[in-house]
Amino acid sequence: MAQIIERKSKDGKISYLIRVSNGYDLTGKQKKQSMTWIPPEELTPAKIKKALSAAALKFEEQVAAGAVQDGNIRFYQFAEKFMKEYASKNLKRKTYSEYENRLERINQAIGNIRMCDLKTGHINSFYANMAEDGIRKGGKLHAKADISEMLKAQKLTKTAFSEKSGCCIHAVRAAMAGGNVDRATAEKIASALGKKVSDLFAPCDDKPATLSSTSVRTYHATLSSILSKAVKWGVIPFNPAANAEIPKVRHIETSHLDEADAKRLLELLQGEQMNYRAAVTFDLLSGLRRAELLGLRWTDIDFDTDTITIRQTSNYLPKVGVYTDTPKNETSARRIKLAHSLFLLLGEYRAWQNEQRDKCGDLWQDKDGRVFTSLFGAPIFPDTVTGWFKSFIRKHNFPDVHFHSLRHTYASLMIADGTPLVVVSRRLGHAQVSTTSNIYAHVIQSADEKAAQISDKFADSFLSIPQKKQA
Repeated sequence: MAQIIERKSKDGKISYLIRVSNGYDLTGKQKKQSMTWIPPEELTPAKIKKALSAAALKFEEQVAAGAVQDGNIRFYQFAEKFMKEYASKNLKRKTYSEYENRLERINQAIGNIRMCDLKTGHINSFYANMAEDGIRKGGKLHAKADISEMLKAQKLTKTAFSEKSGCCIHAVRAAMAGGNVDRATAEKIASALGKKVSDLFAPCDDKPATLSSTSVRTYHATLSSILSKAVKWGVIPFNPAANAEIPKVRHIETSHLDEADAKRLLELLQGEQMNYRAAVTFDLLSGLRRAELLGLRWTDIDFDTDTITIRQTSNYLPKVGVYTDTPKNETSARRIKLAHSLFLLLGEYRAWQNEQRDKCGDLWQDKDGRVFTSLFGAPIFPDTVTGWFKSFIRKHNFPDVHFHSLRHTYASLMIADGTPLVVVSRRLGHAQVSTTSNIYAHVIQSADEKAAQISDKFADSFLSIPQKKQA
């Protein structure tokens, strides 16, 4: 028989503790399982009594059937179990790494709370704390000094410096190219060069110390996913994150280039090194994600039909290095027809790449026929192309955009040209058309306003009084 205890919080809200016997342990001590039941506000006292009895009976049956595991396990212990038994086998490497990083902060806040005692209030407090000033971890840094010259002065190669600093070669290359690195990497590089971090690096932005609402929601998604699995595995009867107060996301317009700046970008790229010129031009005129662009192989390019097929992505993780993975989702694995002029560019670039291969000889590092590679044929470290693009943008006084803005520019130009949204969504590889609509709402609105002006072309045909031109 379940034991039911009524509890009343400081603010007067009523909840019920349902406790059920679950046999005895090896010492002869009775084991008990418990859950908290909170009645819906709209129920009358009579209906609360009836619903409470039903909840107690259901919980008692679950415990008897072994469907409820030990709720006394602490959150951090269950999170470890979740990561080992589920996440490591079902999540992409990048997603798994993101879960690991978020769990550091989550465990600091609620890790020691027993699963059976974890309440929505604990989670609400955690989210509120993340929005407080000072909670945001130190962001990325970029080199403000010429690290390449410093290595030359010390007669160090990239490989030798990588070993001396304890940083992977990709991180060293990123720092030298002006790409973003984390603070731990910056500290290792500065220490190896005998300098202070502040002498070599500067923050990448002036973001406030608080976490954005979008960041808080990513923590909510991770926490809710873990707790949902706890419900499915019978550790807790319900997900306390389900009713948590999550912040609303403020819509931010995507940064992109207008048509005039896009044309100027393409013209200025003509004078740049072929590998960067080809990669940036191709990305602007195809709208690929960076990982999709760098994952392209020559076998994915069909010169006869002017099409490309997205089959893999190229990514980077500190503990893994550069690695390939499947596309982001099912719709991201797609076949796209592109302008013939792009394939003429690829043909020119391929001839340049073949020359590079001949120069390198046995030092050429390409193993899977990758389209965009380093000068030695190796897969490109993602932040290398991002860092190069950032320097190029600053040098030529373009608006403050980033590499992903090339994708936004491609989408915006299609929408402005009247391309149906479903076509734009498919070409971008979005899972739903609504995703495209939400991201590019401001562009769609501008195109809609422009379309509304079409009727003015026929004004003279249906207005009886000629319209005076505005002074």
